[in-house]
Amino acid sequence: MKVALVKAPFKFKVEDWDIREPDDNEALIKVKACGVCGTDLHSARTEAREWQSFGHEISGIVEKVGKNTTNVQVGQKVVVESGSFCGECSNCRNARVDLCNDAPNVIKNVELGYNMGFAEYVTVSKRNLVPFDGLDFATATLIEPMGVGLDLTYVTDIELNDNVLVVGLGPIGLMALRFAKLMGARKIFAADLSTSNIRLQMAKEFGADEIIEVDKTSLEDYEFDCPLNKIMVTAPPKTIESAIKIAALGATIGYIGIKYGEGAKIQFDANYFHFQKLQLRASFAAPAIYFPRCLELTQVGKINPKMLITHEFGIEEIGEYIKYIDEHRERAIKAIMINE
Repeated sequence: MKVALVKAPFKFKVEDWDIREPDDNEALIKVKACGVCGTDLHSARTEAREWQSFGHEISGIVEKVGKNTTNVQVGQKVVVESGSFCGECSNCRNARVDLCNDAPNVIKNVELGYNMGFAEYVTVSKRNLVPFDGLDFATATLIEPMGVGLDLTYVTDIELNDNVLVVGLGPIGLMALRFAKLMGARKIFAADLSTSNIRLQMAKEFGADEIIEVDKTSLEDYEFDCPLNKIMVTAPPKTIESAIKIAALGATIGYIGIKYGEGAKIQFDANYFHFQKLQLRASFAAPAIYFPRCLELTQVGKINPKMLITHEFGIEEIGEYIKYIDEHRERAIKAIMINE
């Protein structure tokens, strides 16, 4: 089988690997589609010091199953959780499966010498497989980041009649924006760079009432006509400082994102934060959760993640497309590798 490999900075190659047979509790998946995530861009930019496999937004068809793998059948369409929960630890038994990372993790495949999703086949634990129907494979890859967006929305506690600001309009921010609309937000502001015109337009289609071009008008200078009860930040950490300053009394700020070095640090007035009764909450959807709910919301048409797909490519073109996406954010939202 063909496997795509990455090495920073932005070096790619495709190799022929042997297919790893599934053990008793695994299944072999014929990869039909795999989405490019911001994590993949980060790996290509700075993280992958040696050649490694990558890609974790996977959909495909079950090719083989181990003898204990009974939750899926050969020929069934599945989407792959990047990480699941074990169901046995104290966190799981205390109804906090979101805090468990003891189950198999697709991202750890690379540590074990196995390949990940940018390949023709991937072998994963039965725990990570969620059957689906009624969606094409490219759309199904968006269930993984959609779960991340839904987790952010829940963490921020969006409620009926809230005024919501979404900062950062990548796939996760856009889907979180759509969920805020579905949850009954009264007014939604969407903020990003003016050069990200395709993302700004998509924000309008997903339900944004006002667009803020932050390179033209900063969040702190923008004249909001209502108090901001909830703010969801999917932008660099420094944005949290501005969010704190513009949040309404008693507001909740949800944040998801990673930055390293000095960019990971922020400063704010703790007294102001205290007297404003603000809350700052981190969203980190590991293990991956909410797949069945996201599948159903997509199947019944409450959200159409396919609208976010701007580019499709084959495995041999992976380097070309990932470089393009990194350099032309204004022209891309989501790129998907398709295996015919």
